[in-house]
Amino acid sequence: MTSYDIGRPETSWWMPQIEDRGDVILLDGTIRPATWPPPEPLRIAVDGKLFTSADYLEFPDRGAMSFRGMLPVKASFGDRTEVVLRLVGETSGAFARDWDQFHLLRPGVPSDVPLPPSTLTNRAIWMGPRTFDKWGYALKRKYDEAVARFATKPRGEQRLLDWGCGCGRMAKYLARECAYTGIDIDREAIEWCRANIKHATFALQGLEPRTAFAPDSFDAAIGISIFTHLREEDQFAWLKELSRVVAPDGVVAVSVNCATSLRNAGDPPEVVERLKGHGFCDTGVETMLKGVTADDEYYRNIYHTHDYIRQTWSRDFEVLDILPGFVANMQDMVFLRPKK
Repeated sequence: MTSYDIGRPETSWWMPQIEDRGDVILLDGTIRPATWPPPEPLRIAVDGKLFTSADYLEFPDRGAMSFRGMLPVKASFGDRTEVVLRLVGETSGAFARDWDQFHLLRPGVPSDVPLPPSTLTNRAIWMGPRTFDKWGYALKRKYDEAVARFATKPRGEQRLLDWGCGCGRMAKYLARECAYTGIDIDREAIEWCRANIKHATFALQGLEPRTAFAPDSFDAAIGISIFTHLREEDQFAWLKELSRVVAPDGVVAVSVNCATSLRNAGDPPEVVERLKGHGFCDTGVETMLKGVTADDEYYRNIYHTHDYIRQTWSRDFEVLDILPGFVANMQDMVFLRPKK
């Protein structure tokens, strides 16, 4: 038995394409169950009702199935502004797993924030502005529910730090609800946010793990897909900085690549072995931000195990919970409380 267990992958659900087409929304993606074949065929449900307009095609050799279908807006939303998509068993109707919901905002809901340019959204998720926007809304709604279990102040009283805000995936919604501050290493993204998102503060962040904030400046902090790209020593330095700037009763929510992300990557044997041996694996440079920052080697592709997180991150934080497959039904979300 090795010192570290890479953990059990959860069913992952990728939706690489969500496209508004007027009266319908195109849903197009891949479902990758934790085991193949799954106990029963998996299907999409819209507010608990099977999405019958989708076609499903199985690929046993890849342990996955693809789906594609048109979601009729009027019939699906009625007079509501959002619907919730879930994976369920075709026969039982049971949820495939917790926290796989995808909150979908009705097309045409007015917004005072325009869509970012594709050059910026592609740096974040390799996808265009419309899909980026829908993923941002879905993640924000999941974050609301998950972080409420640990927050000691209501949203309206919170000072919130969005560490790695990019071009406003979360800022678009959170800036309306709290004292919001967003920081990022992407100068162009910060300039776009300053020009287009009101009632918020944005600042350019250097690569070094130091911010300009005073101790205990925030009641909450969120970092989506940041620890998925930091070298081990940079990770520990940033943990100390987050602990410094977040109040003792605050909560930090950050995403990581663990077993579910690894499953999506095909469980490369060399990565699995390195995780079993150490719990942390740097597979090399991630090119999404090439040319954006001063150091093209800084942005990495990183995997963690839960055991590693609980054992090493506990130097600066109490690990409150880890929710598998939380972000995009792929990255795990870690909830932390600073140790002061």
